Formats: sequence, structure tokens, C-alpha cells
Amino acid sequence: MRFDQRAVALVELRGTRAERELFEAALADRGWPLLERRGPAESDGPERPVWYVIEARFPGSPFNAVRGARERIEVVADELLLDLQVEVVDRVVRDPEDRPHWFAYERPEVHARTVPDLPLRVRWAERARLWLAENTGTRDTGRLITATSAGAARHLATRPLPGAPRRSGRVAVRRPMGASTRPGSPGGGRRESSAMFVRLAVLLLIGAWSGARITDGRAQGVGSWWWAAVIAAGVAWGIGYVARRVAPERSGPAAFWLGVVLALVALGLGAFTALTAPDAGYGSVALLGVLFAGVVLNGIRLLVRQWSWQRAAPWLIPALLPLAFGFLPGLGLGLHVMYLDAFGVDLEDVEIPKAYQLLALLKLTVCMSLWFLAPSLLGYMKHFHWYVRDRWFGNAVLLVVSVALLVTGLLELGLLAAGVAGSQAVAAASQGRTPAAYYGVEPEWVCVRPTGKVEDVPVDGGVLDPSRAYVRIGDAGGTVVLWSAEEGEALKVPLGRLRIAPVASSEAGPVSSACATGPRGPS
Repeated sequence: MRFDQRAVALVELRGTRAERELFEAALADRGWPLLERRGPAESDGPERPVWYVIEARFPGSPFNAVRGARERIEVVADELLLDLQVEVVDRVVRDPEDRPHWFAYERPEVHARTVPDLPLRVRWAERARLWLAENTGTRDTGRLITATSAGAARHLATRPLPGAPRRSGRVAVRRPMGASTRPGSPGGGRRESSAMFVRLAVLLLIGAWSGARITDGRAQGVGSWWWAAVIAAGVAWGIGYVARRVAPERSGPAAFWLGVVLALVALGLGAFTALTAPDAGYGSVALLGVLFAGVVLNGIRLLVRQWSWQRAAPWLIPALLPLAFGFLPGLGLGLHVMYLDAFGVDLEDVEIPKAYQLLALLKLTVCMSLWFLAPSLLGYMKHFHWYVRDRWFGNAVLLVVSVALLVTGLLELGLLAAGVAGSQAVAAASQGRTPAAYYGVEPEWVCVRPTGKVEDVPVDGGVLDPSRAYVRIGDAGGTVVLWSAEEGEALKVPLGRLRIAPVASSEAGPVSSACATGPRGPS
């Protein structure tokens, strides 16, 4: 059984011998050692108190771990209907010291500087071999040593080990390239150092986002990026603090400048991401989405780690349902239906390219995947021991949050957002501006000229006026859909009966001078 935390607890159990056996069997099933027992002798007499010292083992964060241990022990008592009280709980801390690492290497022969008549080329070659051996590991023996000082490391470098080859007296030790060789304070525990590296990575990601946000904000004005600069300054200080904890042998100023350099690198990467983004001003938004997705996936990982796959499946299977919609390509057309409805146009009147249907499906899938927040939230709550017992109130809250997220993702961010985009496109067209494209629907202002008489052209939905500019929505099956800004309705006209040419939105209007002189070319 994998576990992250160990907690020792003193519990009092009042019950019969059978109840004591039930409790001890439950401890054995969970892999919790029974360290000590104080109480009456084994007998079936009246109920008497018995004190146990047990060790609870469970996954999760060290934060709030004592409370999590107490509740886990009480869950065992509640499942077995025992009269049990947890009197004392404390966390077991066994984090070994993170000692410096050394590498053993064969020291090359180097003549002393006092040796006369030694060619300069030979002297330089010897110095080069020595530097390479001391820094790059070209003559390493393969032995890895963990020691607090160079003297102890040299002793371990020549110590015979069963099955290992014997080493000559020229074996020396070296630290990794760039590491300090002077004695310093211990580097803390191994697990603490690993946690510091994780915090350093998180700070670097936040620094990258700050750099992208500053770059995007610069284009929006001075007042829109200063707060991101404040975050970047805090990130730089945090990186310096973590670097000081990771490498305690370094001096304070060295750790500070190391933090500044790392913060500048993170800011530079974020700024480069924003500058190379396809849409200017949205680099930080895309980077924030990636970071948010990472946080959600980590929460799901924590949920699976806390539970078994059998217990996590009821939460994860509904969360995976949005991904199954990838096998239904037509589902993404729901966004086009809501968008075209603002123009009063049906989906079958406009042909949507397959590539844009796939993109719309991916967007809808992402919107519905907002549901992943629910199991992710549950994973973080269990990791920090805020949701140890399965109570009906907590389950009801999670159910409400899950439904709200699913509805919000599908309706608010998906279908209703497509309707809002359609309403904005209609508003732009009514004001004579060119509406923005939407997943394969690319409205544009056009002039039309019938190939024959206007009266002979069949029109569905209104009256065709060649002197007026129309918004071309799209076409399907040989029929083009035009939208009239003056009448606010769509016209369906056979494409073969018209000549169509684009016109600038500045020249569009109820009566366009550009259209009065005829179109500029065939469609």
C-alpha cells in the first residue's frame, strides 16, 4: 500500500474481547501496525477500556495530516460500531538528511610546476585532462558517494565493497559541475528538497505567465500591465527564497541573483510565447488555460491516488463522457445552429467545411470538459484531508457543483456563447461593419448583379435589390444566402443566377454607391 504520511495515535476502546478482535483485524487489513496495547487480560468478562498505540498510514499532504489521521481512525470505529476515542495524534516525521553527492574518479598524473624543462604543450595537456576529470567526469570510476565532507567522501571512495573492483590510491572525489565544494549547512531532508523543486517549477510557470501578461498588457495601455509586473516581482523573490533553500551552501546574494536570473528566463519565455501567439493579446490567456488544465489533471491524479480505481470510476466515467463526443462529428454543428439562428438562417442553407466542424466539436468538448473541475476539486479536498468521511452533505454539494459545471460548460460557454457571437455579428452587420468569422462561417459584404432580369430571379425571403450591398452568409446546394441589413432578414437566391463581388464594409449600406455601378467581377 502506498502512503505519504504516518501518524501515531493513542486510542481508547471500550468493548468486549470480540470488539477488540474486530478492531485489531481492521488495523491489520489496512496495514496499520499495532505498536502497543495496555488494558485487561484476554477474557470475555465485562466491558473494560483498552488503550492502543497504533500507526496510521495514508496518502496525502503533510498539511492537515493530523486531522486526517484522526478522522480515518474514527471512520474505522464508525464502520465497526465501536466505542472508541482518539486521545492523542501526532505525525511521524522521518525525512533523512539530504547530504551532498560526490563522484569518485581516477586522478590523472600531473607534473608539479617546479619540474624543469617540461614542454609547454605537455603541461597544458596535463592541466586540461585534470580539469576535465574534476569537472566533466571523463575519468569517473562509477562509484557514487553521499557524504557531508570531502574527507569522508575520499574514505568511502577507496573503501572495498563486496564484488566491486579495488581502486588505486589515485582515486579522488569531486562534486557535480557547478556545485560548491566548501562545507556548508545541511540541505534539509530529501523529501523537503524535492518539494522545493516542485515549488520552484510552479513559480517558474507563474513567472512565464506574468511575462506573457505584461507583453499582452503593454499593447492595451500602461495601466493594464502594472499588476502583472508586481506579480513578476513577487515571483522573483519567491524563486530566490526557494533557491536559497535548495542550495543552502550558497551565500545569500548568490541565491538572490540566481532567483533573478531564473525569473528573467521565465519572463522571457512568457513574453516570447505572447509575441509568437497567432492572435495578438491572447498569449497570456492561452498560457493560463494550459496551466489551468494542468491543475485540473493533477487534481484528478490525486483523486485516483487517494482512492482505488473502483471507487474513482463513478466520478471519472461521467467526466470522460465529453471526450466520447469526439466520435459524433455532427455534435459540433450545434454551435453553428445557434450562430446562424441570429441571422434567421437554417444550418442546411450553409455548407460548413469538415475541418471547421471538427474545430467546433473540439470547442464544445472543451466547454463540456469543465465538468472535470468536480473530480479535480474532490481530489484536492482528499489530498489535504478536508474530505475524509463520505457525508451526505458533502456529496450533495459536489453533485450540485457537478451539475452546475456541466450546464455552465455546455450552455453558457458552448451553445449560448455561439448565440451571443451570432447576435454580435448581426449588430456589426446592421452598423455596416464586417462581422467576424465563426468556425467556417465567414460573412462578407458583397454586391450582386443578376445574370438576367431581376424579376426573373427566384428569391426566397424578400426582394432582391442590386443597388444594395448584402452580407453573404454562405451557400449550399447551389443556393447562396444573403442577409439584408435594412430589412434584417435573409434571402436565398440560386447561385447560378447571380454575379457576386466583394465590397468594402466602408462602402456598404442600404444603398451602396459601389453596388449601383455594378459588381467588380464574377463570383
